[in-house]
Amino acid sequence: MEVAKQAGKGFVSYLWRNVLEKIMGLVAMIFLARKLTPYDFGLVSITEVLLYLISVLGTTGLAEFLLAYRKDDTDEIFKAAFWFNVIITIGIAVVFLCAVPFWADAQHDERIVKLGFIAAGIFIFSQLQTIPKTWLSKNLQFDKQVKVQAPFIILVPLTKIAAVFAGWGVYSLLIPTIVFQPVLTFLLYRQTKLKISFQLFTNRWREIYHFTKHLIGATIFTRITDYGDKFILARFVGIDKLGVYNIAFQLAELFTGQLTQVSNNVLSSVLPKYIDDKDRFYHHYISFLKAFSFFALPMLAIMFVAAEPIVLTLYGSKWIEAVLPLRILIVAAAFKCVSSSYGSVMNSFHLNKKSFIVTAIYGPFHLVGSYLGSMFGLGGLALVVTIVKVVFINWNIKQIMDAVAKPFMKWYSDIFPYFILNAILIGIVWFVATLLPSMKPVYTACIISAAFVLLYIIVARLLYRSATVQVSATIANIFPKLSPYFNKVFGI
Repeated sequence: MEVAKQAGKGFVSYLWRNVLEKIMGLVAMIFLARKLTPYDFGLVSITEVLLYLISVLGTTGLAEFLLAYRKDDTDEIFKAAFWFNVIITIGIAVVFLCAVPFWADAQHDERIVKLGFIAAGIFIFSQLQTIPKTWLSKNLQFDKQVKVQAPFIILVPLTKIAAVFAGWGVYSLLIPTIVFQPVLTFLLYRQTKLKISFQLFTNRWREIYHFTKHLIGATIFTRITDYGDKFILARFVGIDKLGVYNIAFQLAELFTGQLTQVSNNVLSSVLPKYIDDKDRFYHHYISFLKAFSFFALPMLAIMFVAAEPIVLTLYGSKWIEAVLPLRILIVAAAFKCVSSSYGSVMNSFHLNKKSFIVTAIYGPFHLVGSYLGSMFGLGGLALVVTIVKVVFINWNIKQIMDAVAKPFMKWYSDIFPYFILNAILIGIVWFVATLLPSMKPVYTACIISAAFVLLYIIVARLLYRSATVQVSATIANIFPKLSPYFNKVFGI
């Protein structure tokens, strides 16, 4: 099977998995958000902040290293990476469990200790899954991975709902996951052909670390910035506001977060095959990105306009404070989703050191901005974070274009038309939405969504035909079964 077709098959498999995961997660959240309080969500989040800050000390970069590895002894390097991963993961879990009582004391809630032990177990098994997931991705066997994960994507959210109605309270957010993680880990290893022995291959660990050290450094700064704003918010505004901010953040990346994860999984496996031909590399990269933008940006645009009725429909009026930060964070999500393949490109060319430098500089700006923004509440935090992210994302884009030997503005000339299209439609639909009579939030959300989709199709057919034709060509190459339906809808 051609690489493009295998990539397309993988993208579809991952997409269906992630759509299912988001739907089930959303269903669970509807019940959990009504039974639990913003403080409960904030409590779990502040517990995970400590774990994820500690975890970057050694677990980062293994998947990227293995996907970019191009020598013939892949079986041996995977076995070496397995034991490297095991030792580092256990060490991190021990450090975390020693630190969590002090963290609980600092946050003035002893439940963090119990939540910490559960989170540590989830972390250990999720890290152990890195090796089989990467093995399947490297061999373009995406469908096998999805088949194993799909049942658990359904079981975990349903168990969370059952747990919250059984009166487990805040523990409902974590216990169901730790119950199923060991089983999922075992089944993933069964899908690979790796025969793990007790030979540690320690002679290969230096090679692994040499590649991952810059990714570890970059991720340390990324984690500090990603979770630093949450820590700052919890300290200066309160854990309950952190819960609201998390809801806004999760909604902002409800669809695009999963889409970018899918695209990165596929691109990280496919792009390294074209590094010897930069023109061909860029062609595959930008063609995929155009098609991705064509579908992802309208989803964000709809959520931007319909933010209030969506929040009210899904979570109820007690979460209304999430609307303003949600709209602001959607802007950041738009730029993030179209530049999310940054890591895939830089790793393909082994330019990890350059990406580390950007992240290291970004970190202090993000933290200072978070501190200043938090003085103005949730909206202020979201606004400053978004501004800082957009500025540094442009630096990421510059590095991508340097890697493929293309001018910086070519990226914008290729992608910006999709931003313009959605910005215009946001203005039109938002104006129309102000004229709607008062009705239930769910009806308002549905009307806004339907109106936006209809206008998007009409404008794309009339004014963006050349761009739509390019997207159609990409779909025909990667998803041939979808191509006739796309062409019919958009008049191609």
